Amino acid sequence: MSGAQRSGGRAYPARGRGRLTPEAVRAIRFRRSSGLHRGLSAEDVRHFLEQVSADMASLYDELAAVYSENHRIKAALRDWQSKHSAPPPSAYEWHSR
Repeated sequence: MSGAQRSGGRAYPARGRGRLTPEAVRAIRFRRSSGLHRGLSAEDVRHFLEQVSADMASLYDELAAVYSENHRIKAALRDWQSKHSAPPPSAYEWHSR
């Protein structure tokens, strides 16, 4: 995608660049279409959308994993707390005080 640029005039990095950042999305600039067609280069836009889509899919997968881990940790904490908490006083102990 040689025509798509971000701040500083550099071409948008290849897929191995790491996660797509909000700043990179805001700064992206597409080259103008040449010839009879007006507007942006369809190839550049398509390539950029593929990158955005891949990063979003990765983020949603990571988010699902975080929610799953969070649920597992909360369940483990509840189990630990129920095993290690003092039993509530019995009715007999409560009234005999």
